[in-house]
Amino acid sequence: MCMSKLCNGAGSDGEDTVCEDSPKMNRNRLGRIIRTVLAEARKDSRLICGLLPAIACLDKAADETIMCLLAESRPGDSSAHLQTVLLQAFCYENYIPVIKVDSSEKLAELCGTTSDGGGGVGCQCAIITRDLTIPWNEDDNYSPPMNDVEQSLADFYEATLEEYPSPVVKLPR
Repeated sequence: MCMSKLCNGAGSDGEDTVCEDSPKMNRNRLGRIIRTVLAEARKDSRLICGLLPAIACLDKAADETIMCLLAESRPGDSSAHLQTVLLQAFCYENYIPVIKVDSSEKLAELCGTTSDGGGGVGCQCAIITRDLTIPWNEDDNYSPPMNDVEQSLADFYEATLEEYPSPVVKLPR
């Protein structure tokens, strides 16, 4: 699905080494890239916001989903935490990249779901579905097609898949 960023061999100290020809990820730009992806998906009606709508979408059309953006769980909200853990597991099993973001309020703002009252309403999850105008490559039935910006986020996900704890992208205001 995404490009691998680590060499198969290990360095002289036994640690994995980054391949010389693999592109470096500029993590400072990721928040702006997410903002761009969300704006494009919202414009094209490919954006599903909210934990329960996202779960319903994944249940019906997981193969049409290209990415999941998940806000960090708030301390004390155990039911939402359990739902997000199950959502992450489902995405992992279905090869859907999950990118964690720093704030449900910022995610809601970027998704266009904030209320005018400013009562701290957030969006725990955003699902981006595939762009139907991009043809599906018959040779690659495994992953849905993505545009270049979406692919860069998927590449970031794969490059950081083995990092623990998972990196959290700081979203712009």
